[in-house]
Amino acid sequence: MLLETRKLTIGYGKPLVRDIELSLDRGELLLVMGPNGAGKTTLLKTLAGLLTPLDGHIYIDGVEVTHNPKSVGRYIGYLPQLSLYNTSIFPITVYEFVKNAYEIYLKSLDIRLSKNEIVRRVAEVLDMVGIDRELWGKSIWKLSGGQRQRVLLARALVHDPLILLLDEPFSSIDPEGRKVFADMIIDLKRDKLIILTCHDPIILVNQSDNIMVIGRGSYVIGKPGEVLRDEILRKFYGDSIFGVEKHIHIYDFHS
Repeated sequence: MLLETRKLTIGYGKPLVRDIELSLDRGELLLVMGPNGAGKTTLLKTLAGLLTPLDGHIYIDGVEVTHNPKSVGRYIGYLPQLSLYNTSIFPITVYEFVKNAYEIYLKSLDIRLSKNEIVRRVAEVLDMVGIDRELWGKSIWKLSGGQRQRVLLARALVHDPLILLLDEPFSSIDPEGRKVFADMIIDLKRDKLIILTCHDPIILVNQSDNIMVIGRGSYVIGKPGEVLRDEILRKFYGDSIFGVEKHIHIYDFHS
């Protein structure tokens, strides 16, 4: 297995969810759902090495990385929620944003590449996510939500990680943009493990190998048909679950 957790407990000071057991491999897509504040972002940050787990262990490719963020960085690319980024941050162009991230990654692992190799990789990944070259010199704070999400994805992909952690990647994107972004995720799934948080699983449910729902201090994980059932979802969402012509919908605002 590429990613495993054993009795992983996540939270800030006090536990949000205890004893999380994951066993995931390359080529899989895991959707993580749950009410606001349930611990979805906390889970991703813990897996990314940005937060220390309160208890338990994390293994990547058979190596324990629980307390070693440097080792985690070799394997993981992380796309945070778009709302976490404020336009008051210092000005930086699309190209600089991705290039600086790549150079920091290389320096942290003492990897030496020529300037041409760095330029080639940054250009390759920006092309890969569909950012027009005319936008490369533009401030990332002047991009649309969908364009900025693509730049954040490019930053997460620039070091070619085996694991992608995507936190609400469809937020602030219009319906057409969501379809394009979903297609990119499906394509990336071919040789990567992708863990993606969302409030609406419909857009990727048919491509998901498993769905995890967390909330109220517990979690459940399984195949979409096993998890997306009224009696299971009500344990986490309560009366926010309602049915329309045999389809389950979640009435869950997200700010």
